[in-house]
Amino acid sequence: METGVARPVVIGIGVVLIAAVALLALWGIGPSAAPTVPPGLTEVSDPSELEKIVELSRLGILTSTNYLNQKVYIVRATLKNISAKPVRLIDVRMTWVDYEKKTIKEEVRTAFEPKQRPLEPGTEYRVELAFENPPKAWNYRVPDTKVVKIAY
Repeated sequence: METGVARPVVIGIGVVLIAAVALLALWGIGPSAAPTVPPGLTEVSDPSELEKIVELSRLGILTSTNYLNQKVYIVRATLKNISAKPVRLIDVRMTWVDYEKKTIKEEVRTAFEPKQRPLEPGTEYRVELAFENPPKAWNYRVPDTKVVKIAY
């Protein structure tokens, strides 16, 4: 059965379509630019208010390997709700520095998500934030980690 279209043209169109679908999937699945606060929650991002609500302590870093035998770094910390309200969301900013203490990368990550049970007043939560591809010039110290957003 002959359609008049050359086989290389059909293969080329197929490759382009597969690449387009893959790019759309990556765009849809990839991380958003900034984590958002779900509707119905009150957002707090003022640093003076944040320190009255949540305390970040016991920062540390672990090294592990994944199934491809690549290094995985895990930043561990303890979050404690020191306010009178249950907390639903906590975002932290991790800042990597080089050996000269110059900032080489910053990233905001969600440390406590709204889908979890609320972090009740006086309770602690142990958070682990994993990353696989650290910046090349990183000094291999715990990234400077600060709470930047809370929602209750």
